[in-house]
Amino acid sequence: MNNNKTAIPFSFISLFLLVSAAAVTTGAEVKHVKDTNGNPIQRQSQYYIQPASGKKEGGFVPTSIDLAHLCQLGIVQTHLPFQPGLPITFSTPFFDRDNDVSINTNLTIAFESLIWPCPSSKIWKVESSSSCTNKRYITIGGSSNRKDSFFRIQKYGNEQNTYKLVHYQSYSAINGIKSVGATTSFYGGPILVLNDDDDDNNAFPVKFHKVETSTENLFQNFSLSMLLRLVFNMLENNG
Repeated sequence: MNNNKTAIPFSFISLFLLVSAAAVTTGAEVKHVKDTNGNPIQRQSQYYIQPASGKKEGGFVPTSIDLAHLCQLGIVQTHLPFQPGLPITFSTPFFDRDNDVSINTNLTIAFESLIWPCPSSKIWKVESSSSCTNKRYITIGGSSNRKDSFFRIQKYGNEQNTYKLVHYQSYSAINGIKSVGATTSFYGGPILVLNDDDDDNNAFPVKFHKVETSTENLFQNFSLSMLLRLVFNMLENNG
């Protein structure tokens, strides 16, 4: 009788542990960031960050924030809807055995291009406020071990595989999370900035499209790189 009395609680505990393990596994699956094909995005694989929610313009490219500082590169959305922008890669600032990128995990983002117009790194970062504006631009020149270069991906709205980029200014403050949004650049196109809050209404929704290793995409990337070099040569000559 004693053995039977102890067997029931033991079976209940075992069942509870199995259910808990299944719940943890299921939760881990939904936390992975998905690309436009529904596959988990992976570190060091190349992706295009593209606008979501019906925005018709193209992807993102680096360009000057203002004519006075040609090599303070911000991130602008192209006006050309057929141009996917420059590819990017994600990295984690810490060791992680899982190659899939998870939601709300610290990441660094870097452009991938054979041609680069400035000596700064290709890593994205949050820039301090400009002397002529209160905006905090998302710029190039970050570092893989600096907090101002750490971004996170969070779900945006109800649209499938649609996300927003956020930056944690403080891990302890309630209002320490800021979303990445956009304002109008002097070129006329949207340029990425850090918002004052984490409101979805101000965030810039994006999707991640994996770069296919095809001749067409290689040609697009080379053409865009050549265009960037031509534009910067013109700006330097005019300055």
